[in-house]
Amino acid sequence: MSRIFFLALFIISSITLGQSEGVDPNNNTLLGIANLGANSSAFGSTSLIRNPRKPIDGTVYLFDTWSNSSIVVSADDKKIRLNNINFNAQRNTFQSKVNSDSIFTFNFRNLEKVIIKNKTFKNVYSPILKRYRVYEIVAETEEFTILKDYTIDIKEGNPNPQRGSLNDKYVVRDNYFVSKGETFEKFQRKKSKVLKLMGDKASKVGAYAKANKLSYKKDTDFTKIIEYYKNL
Repeated sequence: MSRIFFLALFIISSITLGQSEGVDPNNNTLLGIANLGANSSAFGSTSLIRNPRKPIDGTVYLFDTWSNSSIVVSADDKKIRLNNINFNAQRNTFQSKVNSDSIFTFNFRNLEKVIIKNKTFKNVYSPILKRYRVYEIVAETEEFTILKDYTIDIKEGNPNPQRGSLNDKYVVRDNYFVSKGETFEKFQRKKSKVLKLMGDKASKVGAYAKANKLSYKKDTDFTKIIEYYKNL
């Protein structure tokens, strides 16, 4: 009896410590969500996986696999680590597999951000849509924020198999937006547009990018450009 009691005490202690440090639920999504707070329904809900009525090629998910290392951060800065999470670009939400036939869908009401494969996602109000939407935060400075929006298009199949696939296909699309002061608008991530954002630092940033042969359209290079700008 005492052995069982101490084992239970050890498990409870481990979970309590994990709330401040971040826990690894070993892919048990519901256990991980429980560590964000007493009411897991505040962070989302579980539902059955439903396949489309007719076959559709491609996927609505941003990442090729569910095996993605991530950190989910609540509004009160509690953290959990999940390794079975993906971003549903059609529904604009993160989902995690509970088991083979059910899925947990997150909402952002009580979340601060989700970090997955070094990409940070936040729920941001869009004056264009007049509602909140989950965006990837591509760059965040004191002066401006560049956001990336993912959506899904469906490319119709061709009834003639010699001219293409018979099935429809999901296609992931993306668009950039910039938030600066009171403005929120579409943005093209090219040299002239980026440097215009940087005001009187533009010439130094442009020279740095040119000297180091950095591309404004390549994610890793763009991160270096932004970090250089922030340190000026």
